[in-house]
Amino acid sequence: MRAISSILRTLVRPLGYLAFVLALASLSLASRLLGERDELGFFTGRLANMIWRYPEITRRGVQIAWVAWTVAFLIALPPLDPLATPWDEVVLGGAGMIVLWRRIVGGHRAER
Repeated sequence: MRAISSILRTLVRPLGYLAFVLALASLSLASRLLGERDELGFFTGRLANMIWRYPEITRRGVQIAWVAWTVAFLIALPPLDPLATPWDEVVLGGAGMIVLWRRIVGGHRAER
């Protein structure tokens, strides 16, 4: 029973990390959409900033998110592509470029 639990945990853990990163990205997006004047926007912004500030918490989730993106991009390439359109590669490539652009050009801004 212990071996099955260990194997199951190993298989499910990456999904948990990915869910964590998606939830954190959703918090950041909600704070931007709602703005600082809205109470919920203020709260979500502070919470997201507080969590993003600690790389030891977010590092593994971000690594798993990049692995998931790479797997999705490899599946979207022509020999394995389940869709007959090139738009899946364009969307995945664009999403990756946006994240890299924000990391390289945007950098970390100082707190207000």
